This record gives sequence, structure tokens and C-alpha cells, in this order.
Amino acid sequence: MIDRSGLKKVFNKILTRVNPLQLMPELISANPENRTITVYDQVISLADRDLYLIGSGKASTSMALAIEQVAGAMLKGGMVVSTPDPLHKQNYTQVAYGSHPVPDQRSVAATNELLMFIAGIPEESLVLNLVSGGTSSLLCKPASDLTVDNIAPVYRLLLESGADIGEMNTVRKAMSAIKGGQLLTKLRHVELIDLIISDVPNDNPEDIGSGPSIPQTISFIQAANILRKYDLTGKLPEKVRSFFEGGCNMEQHSGPALTQSSYHRSFIISSARKVAQHAEQELKKLGYLTVLDDRPWTGPVQDLAEHIFSKLYGMDANTAYIFYGESTVEIKGNGLGGRNQELALIMAKKLSGETKDVSFMSAGTDGIDGPTDAAGAIVDQTTWMEAAKRGLDPAAYLTNNDSYSFFKKAGGHIITGPTGNNVMDLQFLVVK
Repeated sequence: MIDRSGLKKVFNKILTRVNPLQLMPELISANPENRTITVYDQVISLADRDLYLIGSGKASTSMALAIEQVAGAMLKGGMVVSTPDPLHKQNYTQVAYGSHPVPDQRSVAATNELLMFIAGIPEESLVLNLVSGGTSSLLCKPASDLTVDNIAPVYRLLLESGADIGEMNTVRKAMSAIKGGQLLTKLRHVELIDLIISDVPNDNPEDIGSGPSIPQTISFIQAANILRKYDLTGKLPEKVRSFFEGGCNMEQHSGPALTQSSYHRSFIISSARKVAQHAEQELKKLGYLTVLDDRPWTGPVQDLAEHIFSKLYGMDANTAYIFYGESTVEIKGNGLGGRNQELALIMAKKLSGETKDVSFMSAGTDGIDGPTDAAGAIVDQTTWMEAAKRGLDPAAYLTNNDSYSFFKKAGGHIITGPTGNNVMDLQFLVVK
């Protein structure tokens, strides 16, 4: 049966299976002879118009290359905003580079490049909009009264507060001139189709990358309530605090802003649940009785650990439990880590001394956990005690949010490198 190295192999196999380069040609096809493109079962004619692509996010270069391979010379051009040093090089698509997970001037410059490209797309063209996780930081155009230097500290505060992705994006949208459907004002001259890789638990398009092309309501009052909930209002830069005060006053009189657009279509082509289902299939092939947890996790990492650990006592030998979602970590220490490594270290403590032969893995499908080169980590019932025998103090590492340094010394890291994908996190709890 599977061991810790086997879990890594399963994870890597899943990453290959859901890579956009393999996945997208199964969902999208093109016919150059009659100039049509098919998305799922919808056939779209290009008889008298051109095809372009735009996009943003960690998976945007992989997605763009997949479209190039499908459409070939039918694709007239494209531009995506990605993280630096993407995995893939394109033939028809330009790449502009932004910053992640906190926007900086690179994100603003890349976004302005994309907007100039959009303005040059001929009227009535068909535009494929490739959206994936990371867009909230990579695609950045602050609202008129703000600069990126004003909003970057707010991004950092939110990331360290324990706020979930929906709450963070509610605040981000209010500070933006492009998020929350506002990008659509630049795309009224074309027919738009969104192709989306979801990195949010409920697969709500409004929350994926802050929904730049999804019509929705933007509320300053809701954003201000979230900032108060996490005691962040007093920590905001003065210009941002004044901006929210003015926005809330305006909303009290005229109501929240509603973004609108002409007709366009959106397809979620991949999501964490779909990836978790692939994981279930792979573990079944290895002879395990599998259980896929139906609850996509969004809460604090400590609560997720409790939820996962509670399943252990109902698990027989040769059983695998699969979880997915995106937990949150409230940063109190000054160590280095990410939510997956933090969760793995918490689980190492909970599993310590367990009589069952049990392994646990938590890893991000983008290959990047926090500001580290690790995707996550794997532990078992011996990890905590073996580290102590070697002179390490795992409790101190946990208190300092320094899970990366712990696994660097104790072993257990999952290192994949950037994957060109982003569909949240996967967790496996396996009893051999």
C-alpha cells in the first residue's frame, strides 16, 4: 500500500491530469475549414470575424498555450498577465508580468498593457478571457483616488488577518477600477467568453480573481464591515480609510454600485472539486476505500485540522479521506511558511503517538505555498516525536508560523515547482 513517497507520486500524477495543456483540448476544439470553435457543446462561428484571447492569473500562460495549440492560425493574437518566469512560451500571445500575492507597480503596468491591447481588438471579434487564481493581485488598476502604494498594505493586512477569500475580494473590489465586473466596460465592442479555472471553494465566478468580467454588486459598506470584523480599520493607510468613508457615505444615499454588461458566456473548466474527484479515482486504483469530503473548506486552518482529525477514528485500514478547499492562517509569528505547511505541522502534532499507520498530506495545486518554494508537506504519526528526538522543537516552529523551516530540517516537503495551474489545495488522510 501507499507510503509518504507514494502520496507525492499520486499528487504529481493528479497535477499532470488537470494541467490546462491536457485538460483544455478535451473541452475546446476548433475547425479551421469552416472557421468554428467549440466550447463544450456550443459551436461558435468565426466566419466573418477574428479570434483573440486575453487573460490573467497563475494558469494564464498554460491556458493560452492550450488555446494556441487548439486554434492555431485562427488565433489572431492575445495577451495575458502572469507571474514572472512563466512555464510556457507562446507563439501568438504576449505576456505581461505582474506581482503576486501583493500587487505593485508591475501589476499596474501589466494591466495597463492589457487594457491597451483590448482597445485595439477589432469590433465584433470573439475574445476568450482566460481567468485563474492570482488575478486579484496580478490584474491591478486602483480606483481613481488610490494608488497601488495605498492598497498594497491592505492586501498584506487581509492576507495575515485570517479573512476568507470572499471577504478579501469584497474589500479588493471596492478599491479597484477593474475588479467586480468593471473590466467589462472595456469589452463592450466584442463578444466575450470566459474560460475560468476556479480557486475558490464555492466556484462562484464573482470571487474567482475578484470577478473582473462578472457583473455584480460592489459594496463599500460590506467591505468596511469586513475591515472592522478583523480589526483592520485603524491599520489602514489614511488615504484608504478616507476612501472607504467617502464610499460608504455615497452608498448610504445611492445604494451599492452594480456593474453591467452586454451578453457574454462564462464556463468554469476546472475547479478544486473536479481535481479532488481525480484524486479519488487515483487512490481507488491503488486499492483504497476512498471518501471525498463534500465540504470545500474556507475556515481557519486550526478548524480544518480538527475537522480532518475527527474523521480518523471512523477510518478502517486501507482507507483514504480526501479534502479540498482553501484555509486561512492568522499570522502571529515572524517565521516562513504557508497554509498547507502550517496545516501539516498541526496535523503532525495531532497524529503524534497514534497507533494507526496514518499519513497526511496537504499541498497547493499551484506548487507554491505562501512565499516559499514548497507546495506543502507530508507527515505521519511519527513526525512530531522524531523531530523532537533530533533536537527540534516543533511546537516552537508552530507558534512562530515557521512551518517551512521545520520541514526544511525535519523532511517532508513537497517540492513541485510552479505548476502553471491553480485550483486551491488538496489534503489526503490515509490509513495503511
